[in-house]
Amino acid sequence: MESVIYMPQLAPGDFLGIFIVATLVLVFGVGYAALITLSKMGFIPKKWQPFGYLFWILQAYSLYDLSVRIHSNPFTFKVLAVAMIIYLFAPHLYFYLIEESEKRYEAAEDGQPTK
Repeated sequence: MESVIYMPQLAPGDFLGIFIVATLVLVFGVGYAALITLSKMGFIPKKWQPFGYLFWILQAYSLYDLSVRIHSNPFTFKVLAVAMIIYLFAPHLYFYLIEESEKRYEAAEDGQPTK
């Protein structure tokens, strides 16, 4: 039995829109990562974090729009949704792990036993 791969046809006029939306996914993703990272590191005030979340929402919407424009199948759409949720929590997990490791090594330097 032969397997058939379904490749949706994209109109030549759709390519500019797809390119712009894909670029917005990258731009909003960088904006989210930059604002959250810089605010967690203390380079900018914490009041900028909500704008970082706004960038994440715009990125998630742009990725949804991109998946609709390129006619993604339901499985790919679910994978992209899970990836966006992971991308929302990844910076927080990273900084949590750094804080915990700093606490652990500070305690070791003070002569206290580590857990």
